[in-house]
Amino acid sequence: MPATVSLPLALIVLTSILVGTVGAGHTPVAHAQPAPRSTSAILPSLGNARLQDREPAFGVYRPVFPNDLTAVDEYEGTSGVRMDIVHWYALWGGWKSAFDRSDLESVGRRGSIPLITWEPWSGRSDDPGWSLRQAVLSGRHDAYIASWARGLADYQRPVLLRFGHEMHHQSYPWAVGINGNTADDYVATWRHVHDIFARHGATNVEWVWNPNTLAGASAEIYEPLYRSLYPGDEYVDWVGLDIYNTGPELDWGAPTWRSFAEILGPAYHAVAMVTDKPLLLPEVGCAESGGSKATWIDDALRVQLPTHFPRVRGLVWFDTDKEERWALHSSDRALGAWTAAVASLLRGR
Repeated sequence: MPATVSLPLALIVLTSILVGTVGAGHTPVAHAQPAPRSTSAILPSLGNARLQDREPAFGVYRPVFPNDLTAVDEYEGTSGVRMDIVHWYALWGGWKSAFDRSDLESVGRRGSIPLITWEPWSGRSDDPGWSLRQAVLSGRHDAYIASWARGLADYQRPVLLRFGHEMHHQSYPWAVGINGNTADDYVATWRHVHDIFARHGATNVEWVWNPNTLAGASAEIYEPLYRSLYPGDEYVDWVGLDIYNTGPELDWGAPTWRSFAEILGPAYHAVAMVTDKPLLLPEVGCAESGGSKATWIDDALRVQLPTHFPRVRGLVWFDTDKEERWALHSSDRALGAWTAAVASLLRGR
């Protein structure tokens, strides 16, 4: 999501999930929710299975993850199916900076896969010390990167790692055009970090390369931009795309109600020109104003994904009220649409 609206969250954060950014001082919105119940008896474990072999896959992000997973219990208890993905954010110089195996274990015990958005900054976009050349390519953080690589390798089970997401048309200190960063710098940075993980045997890490989506952009605009930033198939396992229907009250370039297909379509087709890697949607949200959020959710999950976007094998809902009322609990109808669609799609597997 645009950094101009993401930065406050990134300063608290979280924890997404998914990109994209979280920060201190953010308090999750309280919602009336059913009492959680254990789902261990009805939900099978993922074990060491790769997520790419299990479709469709669904998950959620909340700012309290992974410290408090009560919301996951509630969603699973209501639908009767496991949430495959639990998303949170980790800032190199802030929230969740140090590798903590217990975070992974708390998610793994429930049979879910962690999705960690790993952000090379301390939460300040105007800090030149976090430019790609100074923070990464200089080798300054090699020991830190290696500590995560060793920890994740030791965990052994699959982990989705979304590193340096939305690396263009953003104000993140790792974004192209910020702090003198170039597309070549970004590609070199990605490969540098990936190579450190490879040296430490972290083959269980699945790398999520996540460019930005731009309101009104066509596939012809996206394709050369994505290609210039793509590290190469040997360095990427997933392509991530963030999808937000902002509605008429939030202007991220298109202050209108847009369908799931309208938002995803151009970027989806551009990615197909760059790589055949599977797609993951680490941040998905829909406003309440401007149309029916419940209908939008139902159409996205039941119609669009299986019919028109078969390469999308995972979707993670940005389940918090921030710039807009993204949370699934924004209305009973929206929550009901999500629960019914997820249950319908996943119960048969």
